[in-house]
Amino acid sequence: MPAPTPFRIAVPDATIAAIHQRIRDFAWDAMPVLEEHGDPWSAGASIPFMRALCDHWLNRFDWRAQETAINRFPQVIANVEGQDIHVLHERGSGPHDLALVLTHGWPGSIVEFLHVIDRFAHPERFGGAAEDGIDVVVPALPGFGFSSRPASPIGPRGVATLWDRLLREALGYQRYIAQGGDWGSMISAMAGLHHSPAQGGGCTAIHLNMFGTRADSGPPNDEERAFEQRCQPFLRDGRAYSETHRTTPQTLAYAMTDNPVAQAAWIVDKFHAWSDLRGGKDLRDVHGLDTLLCNLMFYVATGSFATATWIYRAAHTEGVRQLPPGTRIDVPTGFASFPCEIRPRPPRGLLEKTYNLVRFSEFDRGGHFAALEQPDLFVEDVSAFIRQIRGLRG
Repeated sequence: MPAPTPFRIAVPDATIAAIHQRIRDFAWDAMPVLEEHGDPWSAGASIPFMRALCDHWLNRFDWRAQETAINRFPQVIANVEGQDIHVLHERGSGPHDLALVLTHGWPGSIVEFLHVIDRFAHPERFGGAAEDGIDVVVPALPGFGFSSRPASPIGPRGVATLWDRLLREALGYQRYIAQGGDWGSMISAMAGLHHSPAQGGGCTAIHLNMFGTRADSGPPNDEERAFEQRCQPFLRDGRAYSETHRTTPQTLAYAMTDNPVAQAAWIVDKFHAWSDLRGGKDLRDVHGLDTLLCNLMFYVATGSFATATWIYRAAHTEGVRQLPPGTRIDVPTGFASFPCEIRPRPPRGLLEKTYNLVRFSEFDRGGHFAALEQPDLFVEDVSAFIRQIRGLRG
C-alpha cells in the first residue's frame, strides 16, 4: 500500500465564485409556496429559512476561515484498494495503544467531528487527564467530500473493509475503536462483525449512537413490539429521501448537480427533521448557519452530492440493516441513545440480542447529529467507553 500523502483543503477561487453565481441566479420568484398549518417546514425545506441561509452564504459566510480551521488538523490522502480516502489524523496526548475512528453519514461529513477531535486527543486542554488522550482518525466516506468517487457504489461492509486496511496498513494501528451514527453506525457494526482481532482485524470495540444494524432475533416481546410501533411514523412518512437515493440516484443527480440551492434544501431539510428542536427552537438555535454551510460545502464545492447517495444503493445490496438469524457482534459495544434520533429509542434488551453491550447510556436531549448538537454529552460518553475498553485490555 502506498504511503499516505499530506493534504490541505484549498477550494479554487473559481469554484467558490461559480457557486455564488448559481445561488444569485436561483429563481426564487418561480418557487411555489406550500405551507400547511402555518408551518413553513410542513412540505419540506422552509422557503424563508432557505432565503436566509442563501443570503448568509453570499454575504457573510467565510469559507476561507473554515478552511483555515480545518487545515490546522493534520490531513492525508490514503489510497486503499484504489480508493483515495481523505483523512484527518490527530495524534493524541496519551498512549498510542488505540485509535478512535469517527465515521460520519449522510447528510453529514467530517464537519460533524471537527470540534470534538481535540477533546478526545488532548483532554488535558479541557480539564481532563492527558493519559486519557487517544489518536483520532476522521475519514470521509468514499464519494463524499474530498475522498475520491468510487467506480461503483460501496456499502457499509465495503467501507468497513477499507477502514480496517486504512487503520492497520496505511496508519499503522494494531487496534482501533470504531464509532459512528447514521451510516457510521452500520460501518462500525460491520467493522465489529467482520474485522475483530479474532478475525485478524483491528476493530477491538465499537460505539454507536444510532441503531442501524440488527440481527433477526425471532418473535418480538412486548417491549420490542411497542418499539416497532413507535417506528411506524418514520417508516410511513420519513423514508422517501432514502428510497430515492436507493432506487434512482442517477435521476436525482440531474436535478441536484450544478444547483447549490437545491442541494442545500435537500440536506438542510434533514437537519431540521432530525435535530432536537423541542421547545420551539429554530434550526439556527441548534446548528449555526456557518456550521450548516461548512457541511454543505463538503458536498457542493467537491461535486460529491450525487456519489454520496450511492451508499444507500450499495447498503441495500449488502443487507446490512437486517442480519441473518443468530448473527452476533461480539466485540464490546457502547450505545448512546439520544431522544430525537431518526427512530425512537431502542430497548436495551433488543440491542443485547445483536451486540455485546457493555455500556448503554440514555440522554434527555439531542438528536441525530449527536456530536454537533450535544458535544459535551457525546465526548463524555465516548471517552468513558474508551477508558472502559482500555481497562478491559489491561
